Amino acid sequence: MNRDSGVLDVQVSGAQTPYIRPAPPGARAGLTCGLADPVGVDEPSPRLSWDARTTAAATVVLSADGREVWRSCVPAGSHGVDVPDELLTPLTPYAWEVEGLAAGAFTTGLRARGAWDAPWLPGDPEAGVSLRGTFTWRPAPGRAWLAATALGVYRALLNGARLGEEELAPGWTDYGHRTRYRLLELTDLLVPGQNELELWLAPGWYAGHVAGGGPRRYGDRPAVSAQVLVRDDDGPRRVFATDAAWTRRDLGRPRADLVMGETVQAPAEGTAPAGTTSAPEILVEADPAPPVRVIGTMPAVSVTEPAPGVQVADFGRNVVGRVRLRVDAPGPVRIVVRHGEELTATGRLYTDNLRTADQRDEFVLDAGSHVVEPAFTLHGFRYAEVTGWPGALRPDDLEAVLLSSALAVTGSLTVSDPAVRQLVANIGASADGNLVSVPTDCPQRDERTGWTADISVFGSTLSFLRHTQAFLSGWVTTLIDGQRADGAVPHVAPVLPEYGYDSPVWSDALVEVPWLLWRRYGDDRTLRRAYDPMRRWAAYCLAQSDDGLRPGRALGDWLAPGTVETPRSLIATAALARSLRLIAHAAAVLGEPHAPEYDEAAARVSDAFRRAFLDGPRLRTQTQTGYAVALAWDLVRPEDRAAAARALADLVRADGHRLMTGFVGTPLLLPVLSETGHHDLACRIFNQEGYPSWRYQLRAGATTMWERWDAWHHRYGLQTPSMNSFNHYAYGCVGDWLFRHVAGLGDDPRGTGGGFGELLLRPGPVPLLRQAHARYASASGAVESGWRAGPDGVQFTFAVPEGVTARAVLPVRGAWDGMTVNGTFLMGLNEQLPTTRLADGGCALDLPPGRWSFTAPAAATSHLLQEWDDLGR
Repeated sequence: MNRDSGVLDVQVSGAQTPYIRPAPPGARAGLTCGLADPVGVDEPSPRLSWDARTTAAATVVLSADGREVWRSCVPAGSHGVDVPDELLTPLTPYAWEVEGLAAGAFTTGLRARGAWDAPWLPGDPEAGVSLRGTFTWRPAPGRAWLAATALGVYRALLNGARLGEEELAPGWTDYGHRTRYRLLELTDLLVPGQNELELWLAPGWYAGHVAGGGPRRYGDRPAVSAQVLVRDDDGPRRVFATDAAWTRRDLGRPRADLVMGETVQAPAEGTAPAGTTSAPEILVEADPAPPVRVIGTMPAVSVTEPAPGVQVADFGRNVVGRVRLRVDAPGPVRIVVRHGEELTATGRLYTDNLRTADQRDEFVLDAGSHVVEPAFTLHGFRYAEVTGWPGALRPDDLEAVLLSSALAVTGSLTVSDPAVRQLVANIGASADGNLVSVPTDCPQRDERTGWTADISVFGSTLSFLRHTQAFLSGWVTTLIDGQRADGAVPHVAPVLPEYGYDSPVWSDALVEVPWLLWRRYGDDRTLRRAYDPMRRWAAYCLAQSDDGLRPGRALGDWLAPGTVETPRSLIATAALARSLRLIAHAAAVLGEPHAPEYDEAAARVSDAFRRAFLDGPRLRTQTQTGYAVALAWDLVRPEDRAAAARALADLVRADGHRLMTGFVGTPLLLPVLSETGHHDLACRIFNQEGYPSWRYQLRAGATTMWERWDAWHHRYGLQTPSMNSFNHYAYGCVGDWLFRHVAGLGDDPRGTGGGFGELLLRPGPVPLLRQAHARYASASGAVESGWRAGPDGVQFTFAVPEGVTARAVLPVRGAWDGMTVNGTFLMGLNEQLPTTRLADGGCALDLPPGRWSFTAPAAATSHLLQEWDDLGR
């Protein structure tokens, strides 16, 4: 083990760079289908959106090649509009503008859902291969495009030059239903006369190792298909495609597996016919999500030699991607690079927690200078163990190349405590590393699957930090693809049946994630697409229930510490009541007639919950998670709510102010405490430095989020290697509490409107912090909330965009006589800013759009900043 007791501050070159084209001066960058300037849009009537609500009626203009195609007027308060589908033609670039407010662009795709008729070429079940075809190009008016797809992963080259920046294209889907294509423009890249199109093809998720189940899960060998099309005044026409005339060559990648690793060597000479293979009977559609890209590089920070000929590079933090080498070989060499998250006591690479994942790359090189890296594999690691290196390995001989689906950054959280800053960085790093085509649980061991609960509990935090709309909407389609005919929802998406179905909270992601996308982005399309599957899931759960009680199934409060288990039937019944309420809300949003039906069903299930698990306000089985779900999901009667919250507070004190929650309870515990008048206890839990806690991970040198609270324990060392990831974003769900309840930036949790238009700004200063500030580029505009403590009091600052409602709650006490707002005494602004005194003495008021600064004197805020003797600082 190599545990670092300090907090790391690692800079990542190029990480978290949003891939957004700059908007014209004075205008915002607009999105089409949730993406900036997407190429290959097949969605019917694509939605144009901008991150502000119009303050008056506004005109939207759509044009193609400088010619106006469509003009429409949107009413005040709008932040999006749908383009009539019949106006759009295939393979056409469009530009659009909302009269000085926002501008964007998009290029349509083939616009022929499922009608993919280009032949398919087979690959190798283990190796990467090169498939090549030549064609003659005669320059002509119009634009030329490459459309390519695969069962597996591919890379495209034209005349020896790589096309595009996408990695591991076209990503992972449920291959029983669909795969996706990407569109790349060739107009300025083709040369008159002969051109060569080359496709590198590897097994990828389709034929490689997946989820610990070995290779060839979906098929025996990968396949690829591509076509070159020209769009002119007569419409699109195909000028070249994969076919039997193509040739196949060795790529020098005899082993190319996502999980196991890759071998790179000089390719063998010679060619052979590529052959063709039968086309899959599935949809081939444009990818609606951002592509996987290189988001940054990071040099090694040190190199050690724990054994002769064995050198270990430390990159300073846990990352996801691959290693690039710069080698000066005096003669032939065979270099082996193995990857892992931890070291053993002797300084060697620790790999037990990888299970069957080899994470081993090999480079067989001749004499000379080389810059080499894999192309078709993916590793989770902090350390790289190198053998076969010619001489002493230096840190600048290698660098980590970071891969992610490259979601744009939308949120930031600034705090005064370096440890909390490191925690926020760790949350972001785990998010980026586990967003490679699908939202995965972990990037290192042989599992690497799209676990539903992980993204369900982390989704709100993630959607503050990154723009998730297109990415998660695409994943919801994959989740729906995996739903069984009886309505049961899988635990992972893409579905792997052996991982199971119908676990409460896990399978309820089918409801939670579309609802999240509606609340954050006003995305009623994903909600509409998921609505009938939601109803099938609800019907399945109700059929499995006994007088409103769902039987305890599967995973419960996964990985909760402590000895008292929250009854699984309690979690199951609570989750069902929650989903039924959300489906009722979805019905109302979509104008469906079923809202009363689901409201009534939710009431029945809630009554059953109270009969089975509550004696008045108290749970029969006392657990933090039990109280958290009962309070968060409104299963306690209103008259019992305060008493139930006090019972939870008493339990937290009895547990030594330590959390005892797992995947279900952790995202709810601190918010519930803060919302029910026990913010001080939430802060005590958050500030804990002993096990189990977030600061415990930081003290142990964590640079990403851990799967388990005790992934490493100071008494017992490493947890069981059969399931112990050091890069797992689920417990990063605390980020939502930091945004909403510490910095105070959130939407109203009781609201049902879309697009982040119902703000609740409720800062909650935390002992040990002196400042916290959050900023979020929401679908309705930039929102800010924060506070700064000083000897004379606390300053609260807010920014409210146009067209939203904003309720601010200031945690002050006593007289407000000395409070000022933007330099003017608050008591003199009763007409402009009417205030309400809350039961706890706090101040609530509705904020108009603008920037606001409230200064509360020490007499009104001294209660916020008291230190506790038992915090151990």
